[in-house]
Amino acid sequence: MALFLASHWENGWAVMEIRGVLDTTTAQELRDFVAAVTAKHKNPLNLIADLSELTYTDSDALHPLMSARALLDEDGGELRLVCPEGRVERILEASGLAEILPIYPSLEAALTARQADPADRTHTSSGDRPGHRRS
Repeated sequence: MALFLASHWENGWAVMEIRGVLDTTTAQELRDFVAAVTAKHKNPLNLIADLSELTYTDSDALHPLMSARALLDEDGGELRLVCPEGRVERILEASGLAEILPIYPSLEAALTARQADPADRTHTSSGDRPGHRRS
């Protein structure tokens, strides 16, 4: 299965839909897509990466999301992930992304959660992260 990427604007958030297979062979597609989405919106940009229909990923392919987080943090924006429980969530946890990015079970939950305080973004404890699910 290929990687499918789309974006739309919803309730003040740029929402990136990431579906299919994200691995080292498709990571560059995601990197280019993230660059295009962040370039066409004004700063600060609040971005949601919807991984709810991602069927597979490996930890190496998640680097574009880490780059996006760093860029958004510099400009005062925020990155949230949508990822239901399952295999992809376990990979996010194993890669350490779940420790630094808030993960929500649905797009609705990510859109309606309160805006994170910039001071919260420096916490590394998952229990301190808004939107992070505890095991």
